[in-house]
Amino acid sequence: MAIIFYDHLINKEEVIVLIDESPDPENTKHRAKQLVDDVIHQEIIGFILERLDTPKHRTFLTLVDERPFDPEIILYLRDHVGPTIETDLEQFANDLIRQIKRDFLLPK
Repeated sequence: MAIIFYDHLINKEEVIVLIDESPDPENTKHRAKQLVDDVIHQEIIGFILERLDTPKHRTFLTLVDERPFDPEIILYLRDHVGPTIETDLEQFANDLIRQIKRDFLLPK
């Protein structure tokens, strides 16, 4: 679970606690945490791409691929999406986390 440019905007702690408190084996918990990270990442990237002009997609995706930890990516997004991108990402992530928690708590 590497550091990603948007990590400071997302609070996954409640989901991680739910996973850690589950009676599942440790390897299952690890896979669940990885799945949560993967879902969040895909959804965040999709959210950004929907707002970013198509000609800017390649540059953005290259930045994320080469330097996913770089805080300069947020600056790029402010310039090319808008000054509220961090707030928008944070709200989207909060909604996404709520949905993940609901899905996790559904009876199995």
